[in-house]
Amino acid sequence: MLRALLALLIVSSASAQWPQATSDLKADPKAQFGTLENGLRYVIMPHDEPPGRASIRLYMDVGSLMEQDDQQGMAHYLEHMAFNGSRHFKGGEMVEYFQRLGMGFGADTNAHTSFKETVYMLELPKVESKFITEGMQLFRDYLDGMLLGEAEIDKERGIILSEKLSRDSIEYRTMIEGYKFGLPESILPHRLPIGQEQTIKTMKRPRFVDFYEGYYTPKRATIVAVGDFKDTAAVKAEIEKHFIEAKPKGVELKDPNLGKIPTGYGIIAKLHTEMEAQSLTLSAEIPRPALNRPDNAESRREILIRDLADMMLNQRLSKLAKAEGAPILSAESYSYEYLEFVSINGMQAQCDPKNWQAALTLIETELRRAIEHGFTDAEFEEAKATVLKGAKLRADQADSRKSRDLASGIVSILVSKKVFTHPADDLARVSTVLASLKKEDSHTALVKDWLTDDIQIFLGGNLKLEGDASQQIIAAFKASKAKPVAAPTQEATAAFAYTDFGPAGKVASRSEAKDLEITQAVFENNVRFNHKRTEFEKGTLRVLVSFGGGKLSVPAGKPGLLPFTQSTFQLGGLEKHGVDDIRRIFASRTVGSDFSVGDEAFLLSGRTTPADLEAQLQLLTAYLTAPGYRDEAARQFEKNLEPLYTQLKHTAEGVMNNEVVTFMHSGDPRWGFPKMEELKQRTLAEVKEWLTPALQQEYLEVSVLGDINAEAALEAVAKTLGALPKRAEKKPAYEKERAVAFPKPEASKDFTFETEIPKAIATIYWPTDDMSNIQRTRRLTLLGSILDDRLRIKVREELGDTYSPACYHVANDTFTGYGYMTTMIECKPELAGSLAKLVIEIADKLAAGPITDDEFERAMKPMIAQLEQMRRDNRYWSMNVLRCSQEHPERLDWARTFVSDFTGIKKEEIQALAKEYLGAKRAVSAGIIPQVKK
Repeated sequence: MLRALLALLIVSSASAQWPQATSDLKADPKAQFGTLENGLRYVIMPHDEPPGRASIRLYMDVGSLMEQDDQQGMAHYLEHMAFNGSRHFKGGEMVEYFQRLGMGFGADTNAHTSFKETVYMLELPKVESKFITEGMQLFRDYLDGMLLGEAEIDKERGIILSEKLSRDSIEYRTMIEGYKFGLPESILPHRLPIGQEQTIKTMKRPRFVDFYEGYYTPKRATIVAVGDFKDTAAVKAEIEKHFIEAKPKGVELKDPNLGKIPTGYGIIAKLHTEMEAQSLTLSAEIPRPALNRPDNAESRREILIRDLADMMLNQRLSKLAKAEGAPILSAESYSYEYLEFVSINGMQAQCDPKNWQAALTLIETELRRAIEHGFTDAEFEEAKATVLKGAKLRADQADSRKSRDLASGIVSILVSKKVFTHPADDLARVSTVLASLKKEDSHTALVKDWLTDDIQIFLGGNLKLEGDASQQIIAAFKASKAKPVAAPTQEATAAFAYTDFGPAGKVASRSEAKDLEITQAVFENNVRFNHKRTEFEKGTLRVLVSFGGGKLSVPAGKPGLLPFTQSTFQLGGLEKHGVDDIRRIFASRTVGSDFSVGDEAFLLSGRTTPADLEAQLQLLTAYLTAPGYRDEAARQFEKNLEPLYTQLKHTAEGVMNNEVVTFMHSGDPRWGFPKMEELKQRTLAEVKEWLTPALQQEYLEVSVLGDINAEAALEAVAKTLGALPKRAEKKPAYEKERAVAFPKPEASKDFTFETEIPKAIATIYWPTDDMSNIQRTRRLTLLGSILDDRLRIKVREELGDTYSPACYHVANDTFTGYGYMTTMIECKPELAGSLAKLVIEIADKLAAGPITDDEFERAMKPMIAQLEQMRRDNRYWSMNVLRCSQEHPERLDWARTFVSDFTGIKKEEIQALAKEYLGAKRAVSAGIIPQVKK
């Protein structure tokens, strides 16, 4: 249970000395490390992906753990205040200033706070000295130039309270209770970063100043700059220029005492009941004081050995969850250290509450089976192969990592006092270590970690027990421990059964779109091939198979068949291999499989490498020719129905994804979910009947995108998909099936639901049109950005009624005439109606005009800055261009005009679209309103 919450709360810790100074591990040679005389540290790393851009971070070694009782929420509040006025940036104008430079709010300028870290982030659209100077000046203001005005502090309270509301959920409440149970003598459960409502409402400026001046000091600051720097010395000079004179304003405050980890308590248990929870989560954990081993080759070896044990246990748990009569939905084993304070070893499972005793017995039994009997050769080889595969993939992709990911990754490494190593060095080290290990090494590590009489058992979720719940839980655990366990069954790893699909297919026609560097071909069996070589993800390929009619072909009279199919097809494995068998067979190879029901086609996809492309295509082709439809998939689906419908009925997000989505498609059964009783009637036989024509004979296109040439990709496709029997030459028109009605404004309504969480969502929709007119679609996207910015200024900044209002445009490329502009605002239930009216008024004023030159520029510049980044993203080329591009050849033309059309947008065009679509009389509202239980 501790793990679930800790995963949400990022760790950090700064040190005066770089970790590599006392380690035998070598830091990435491209990274330049330095420290100013005042203690401020910096890392500069030249990296040219993407070209011409940079990502910079200010990491402050300060978070919610530093707060006093009357300051709970202060660290996070202070992060907000950084955007509300500083030495060089006037309050309320900072976001707009950086928008004019091409940086969008949230996407390019953001921050986060956790227990012991606050990180400020900037994505610079250019690496010109002006932008680096502006960024460093802003970071210096964050360090010691916040104004902390009384009026600005008061104005921000509502926004932070809205953010606190947005985080509230049954799961969050359960995790907090688990945290209190697990660490009862620590301050951690009482220093959650979001804070307490009372302190958020009442903290005054002097306490802000105390915290700011005591903890925002140069010794706690680290600058990370990663980007396409041609002159790193100039970046270093900018850091020195802006920070060399920084000094503490008062007495530097020390880190707090986090408390202690209790011992000697034996087996203890707690039940926390939340009847609206989707399921019951139960865990058995051992918290101990952290070892705080230095980061070196030996400590990484020890961690790897222990991780392998968890991986092998998780292999078993994955299979057990799918077994007939299994009491668990899922389960996992884990071990980690946190905050240099606590070390956690644990097992966790999710289950139906009626199965809590059997689920607890299962995780206790499987843990003890591993402790008493160890692991099998097959389990060990799979775990080793998986680790080695991951290390090799990271090494292959090192040069194509994005600067923003590298910058954030460096921060994460540094705050946990680790050495920032290069993936190639990691691969060499991991390869050597794995070659020297035996399965007994992992078994010994597991036994050592679980050698204690102290175990905490926590149950949280939709379970009530009469009487003393703790004693009942302990009794069930002890009863399980009293039973003997047998050794695991030895298993052999089978060879993949689907490697020969007949003679390789022949290409009937081929064409080149040379300006886009795209190759298209048609095999004699009518399989259509699309390819583009890129190096945006070095050593990586994306394979996408689109076939059949997808949502257009859903059979009538079988409610719920679409979500049932979506959930069960891939989990059903193949005729000769279950999904766990497939995982083990391909443990040493980079292949994957994912299935989805798209609007106009079924999709099978995977990510692989050039060396494993043929194996990847064999796996996807096997799903076309020999799907398993195994009963275990239907069992897994049925076990998850109760949790699913609990979410749909008792959360705002669930109501949005079901009732509101169905409403916005005028009740079309292809959207949303039917009654649970109807969904339970669906069968794998129905799935097979629906999919078989699409799998065996209907129209199919395959796209191969990434670091491989067209000839090699064609050869691999020819041996697999190209070798299949002949398929349809084209798709049916599906004219009737493409019709979807948008609700009329007079149909606007509220959707109520029962919950303990007082969180509503006010949603507004304005019907637009489909994607067929791409110029109109692009301009509506920009219009959505302008409306989004007006909502930010009014609803967030001025009123403080929500944390993050959202507005965007959706244009469909399948359903004729269907598209919409939408806004969504999370808020208190009593505000939903008035905010909906306000949003409609704001949109109506936007329709009436005028759009100012400044707001047009502030929407355009960040969008333009993102265009080239999108063109360097394989996801754009795979999903927006190559996917079904022979069925839709216009997609190639859209790619050709992508940049020029966006950059040529005129303000007058946006104003005309606002007038056409955003009038108040066209708005459809759907309020999601909780009926809060008292």
